[in-house]
Amino acid sequence: RTIKHFLSIFQCLALFIGALCHDLDHRGKNNKFMLDTESPLAAIYSTSTMEHHHFNQTVTILQQEGHNIFSKLSSSEYKQVLGLIKHCILATDLALFFPNKAKLNQIVQDQSFSWSNQDHRMLIQAIAMTSSDLSASAKPWDIQSETVKIIFEEFYQQGDEERAAGRKPIPMMDRNQPDQQAASQVGFLMGICVPCYSLLYSLIPETKPLLNMCKQNLEKWSQIDEESRKYEQ
Repeated sequence: RTIKHFLSIFQCLALFIGALCHDLDHRGKNNKFMLDTESPLAAIYSTSTMEHHHFNQTVTILQQEGHNIFSKLSSSEYKQVLGLIKHCILATDLALFFPNKAKLNQIVQDQSFSWSNQDHRMLIQAIAMTSSDLSASAKPWDIQSETVKIIFEEFYQQGDEERAAGRKPIPMMDRNQPDQQAASQVGFLMGICVPCYSLLYSLIPETKPLLNMCKQNLEKWSQIDEESRKYEQ
């Protein structure tokens, strides 16, 4: 039996719509930047700023004429689905990933995970959303490396704005430190991606290819990082 046999139709639908809409109207800046620059969005949403905005954009689209794909649902069902979609989209905030991972890890270690437990299903939904959000790390190397270039250009643009505002960007977002790319990827894959896919695999064995590819990419980035360090010496 696969995960779709354990989740309700609304939970599956929320995962699908959440994955489609989790970055609607992304500004190319992280939540810390939004808070530091006192952006209007940060004034509206003090936590998970961009994720709340992405959910709000989702609801805005649904409310447009002819766009509400949930129009056949009852009001209570509609409210339930929206709540689940909000849960899924907010879960893509990495600040929430760590507490979610800690909770689910403890449940797994205690061997008390149950698909019939609503809280457990909500946690696995959250981890599944994170794994989807980070899926570039689990794609073949040629796709992974090209995606990283695009992501880092976004990072560098934020770093440029931070420097222009008189703040010093972190090395990962400093285009004057391109040699930090490999090291930051090693830290990212080891600290977030591999633990995420390992946890997902422990509960959903069918996701093993994601974990395997992520580990392969980690090996390549580690090699590049080691070569870069040798060159510096």
